[in-house]
Amino acid sequence: MNSFAFLRLVSSFYKKKLPDLKKIQGKGLLAVKVAQHYALRADFLSEEMCTHLSKLYTHSYPAREETLSQLIGDEEYLRSSFTSWEEKPFSSASVGQVHRGVTSTGERVAIKVIRGSFREPFLRDLQSIEGLIERIRGVWPKFNKIFNPIGILENIKNYTLEELNLLHEYRDTEELRGIRDRWIEEFDLSTLDFPKLYRELSSENLLVSQYIEGETFDSLLSREALTYDTLLELFRLHSFYIFRVGTFHGDLHPGNIILGRDNKIYLIDCAGLSKISPKLQRGLFWFFYYLSRYDYHGAARYLNRMSLIPIEGEVYDEFLNKFLLLYQDFKGATVSEISLTRRMMETIKMGINSGMDFGDGMFPVIKSLMYLDGMVLRCKPEAVLMEDVREFTDYLIDWIPKE
Repeated sequence: MNSFAFLRLVSSFYKKKLPDLKKIQGKGLLAVKVAQHYALRADFLSEEMCTHLSKLYTHSYPAREETLSQLIGDEEYLRSSFTSWEEKPFSSASVGQVHRGVTSTGERVAIKVIRGSFREPFLRDLQSIEGLIERIRGVWPKFNKIFNPIGILENIKNYTLEELNLLHEYRDTEELRGIRDRWIEEFDLSTLDFPKLYRELSSENLLVSQYIEGETFDSLLSREALTYDTLLELFRLHSFYIFRVGTFHGDLHPGNIILGRDNKIYLIDCAGLSKISPKLQRGLFWFFYYLSRYDYHGAARYLNRMSLIPIEGEVYDEFLNKFLLLYQDFKGATVSEISLTRRMMETIKMGINSGMDFGDGMFPVIKSLMYLDGMVLRCKPEAVLMEDVREFTDYLIDWIPKE
């Protein structure tokens, strides 16, 4: 995908006619990843467009699907490791597909396999797009700080390269599981779980994991069967990893979350963890603490503290006045009336234009907000989200210092 194709792709997201998802996949892995990112952009795309693009998270088109035997190419491995397996996948996404199987010890598993060679074409396309962005930034210096396309592409690059080595998924899943096990006695994480992974049966191109009996959040949302309480429980768990630990799932879209039949929330596809600094952990926590209580002076103060170089004096006073004006309609607003993601993007843009500098560390959290905000919009559009998550800050308040 060259620069021209990239511009045509992005422009298609702003048209009334929904783009052909099969054609997007035909443009290559980077095109799919960019479209997946825009599926989160409820802050400036229509709900219909976001819902349409989000199908790329959980589906790959049949023309690209292959049988398990074709992909593995080693019949002896299958026969010695599994008593049975399904040749056709039950799930497929941008780089791989997943098949059901039963191990030689009788355990039901999911066999995930990388489909084809993606790395070199992906990096080549990425380099072309980065060149275009550098040219735009040359004539518009604030372009990168306000829209952060470099940060977005860097995140896509890092996550995708992690995703292309399935042993990274094993590593990162075990890290998240270890965090849960380490803290479960002090913070209730009993509703969170991860599938068991079989390292001895896995490789860079193949990952064997426990088959989770349940349904993805994406499927539940599509059937209007996900309860808002379950979604709020996900918020609570994810808030702990962000604000208390600073290490969290880097791509928590609804296709990567399963509600098990045991009513536990399972996180899958954990490759590419996001990490933020203690400074951002504290600042973000207190920003949301005050914002959820409609204390806009407190929220503005902690947004400024997150800046690498905080603003002061008359510059800060001018920013505060703009901040108060921006949030004058926020109290009691539902997610369908005001998108939290859109308002956060406007807030960050305002802070940057006032002289704040958040570096690239803010993007993983904004990305998480995009996912969570979008799920609430699909689940309960009349929800007043900030009031509903207020209690989560009460759970964590004793663990997050103000300084």
